[in-house]
Amino acid sequence: MKFFWLTIFSLFLKAGDLLADAPLLSSKSSVSLLTCGPGEALYEAFGHSAIRIQDPVQGLDVVFNYGVFDFNQENFYMNFAKGNMLYCLGLSQTSDFLYAYRNYGRAVREQVLNLDSAERMAVFRYLDINLLPENKNYLYNYFRNNCSTKIPEMMDSALKGRIIWEHPVISGKASYRSMIYDYTEFQEWGRLGIDLGLGAVIDRQIEGKDLNFLPYELEKSFSRAKIKRAMTEFPLVVENRILYEPPVFFASSNYFLSPAFLFTMLLLMAASSWYYSSKVPVLFRTLRAMLFSAAGLLGLTELCIWLFTNHTDAAWNLNLLWACPLFIPLGAISFFRESWGRRFFRMLKMWFPLVLALWFFLPQTLNSALIPFVAALLVLSFEPKNPAETAGNQQT
Repeated sequence: MKFFWLTIFSLFLKAGDLLADAPLLSSKSSVSLLTCGPGEALYEAFGHSAIRIQDPVQGLDVVFNYGVFDFNQENFYMNFAKGNMLYCLGLSQTSDFLYAYRNYGRAVREQVLNLDSAERMAVFRYLDINLLPENKNYLYNYFRNNCSTKIPEMMDSALKGRIIWEHPVISGKASYRSMIYDYTEFQEWGRLGIDLGLGAVIDRQIEGKDLNFLPYELEKSFSRAKIKRAMTEFPLVVENRILYEPPVFFASSNYFLSPAFLFTMLLLMAASSWYYSSKVPVLFRTLRAMLFSAAGLLGLTELCIWLFTNHTDAAWNLNLLWACPLFIPLGAISFFRESWGRRFFRMLKMWFPLVLALWFFLPQTLNSALIPFVAALLVLSFEPKNPAETAGNQQT
C-alpha cells in the first residue's frame, strides 16, 4: 500500500506544470467534491476527499488534494513519531487520480457544486495560491486538520462564509472513537492499535462540523448545505455522479488470528502455567516476566507519546491503569528474585479485579479484546504453588 501513496504523490509533483499559467475559468467550468471509498490498509479505511475543477473550454480537468505526504521528506519518520507530520496540497490530472483509485479498487463519487462563475473562480484562485511552496504545507491532525476538514475550511475562506452548513445528525452520542469503530469493523488489530495509542481525549462527544473528519460525513454535509446569494438560499450540490464503483465484496476477518482469540489463548497459558507451577516453576516465572515486561513497555510507550510528543489525542490514556511502566523492572525481579516482588503482586491481586470491574464504566473506551490479557496478568500475580503443599494434598 505504500506504493499506492508513492504513486499518488508522484502524480501531484506535476502541479507546477499543470497550472504554470492558471487560466480564467469559462462558463462551462465546474467545481466538484470527490469522495473516495476505503481501501484495505488501516490508513485507507476512512476514505478520502478531494476537489475537482473541470473546464472543457480550457482543456482543464484537475484534482486538488489536501491529503498528500512524502515518505522521503526530511526526518519523515521522526516527525511522524513526534506528531509533527507535514501534509500538503497537491495537484494531479483527474484521469491519473481516477486510474490510481480504480487500480486499487476504491470507489469514487462526485458531487457537482452549485457555484456561479465568480464563485468557481474564487475557489480556483484560492487553491492555486495554496499550491505555492510557502502555502501548501500544513500540520496534520487525525481529527481536526486532515484531507477532509481542510475542504470546508477552504470553501468558507474562498466564498467569504456564504455557505450555510447543515451537518448530519448522529443518532445517540458520537465520539471520534465511536466513529472510528464504524470504519474498522474488519481491522481488529488496527482498531486495537488506535485504542492503545489514543487516550480519553477522543471519547468526548462530538457533533456538527467535528464529524467532517470523515470523508463520508463531509459528503453528507455537502448534500445538506446551501449557498446564499442575496436573500436566497440554494442547494450547494446540484448533481451526484458515480465515477467508479468497485465490484461488491464481503469483507471478513479470521477469528483465530484476532486479538480476542490470541489473548484468550494467552490467558489459558497463564492459568496452566500457574496450575503446574509446582512442577515446572521456570515456565510460570518466564511467562510472568515476559507478560509484565511487555505490559510495562507498552505503558512506557503510551506515557512517552502522551508527555513528550505533539500527539495531543494520546493524552489521558487510561490503558496505563493496567499497563504500568513499573512492570518492566517487576518482570525482571519476579524472574530472578521472586520474593522481592511478592508485596507488589499482592497489591496487583486487588488492583486488576478493580480495573476489570470498571472496564466498561471508565471515561475512555478500552478495547474489550484486552480483557483476557489483563486477566492473564491477574493470574500471574498469584504466587506459584508450593511443591510441598501439592505433595501434601496428594497424600491426603
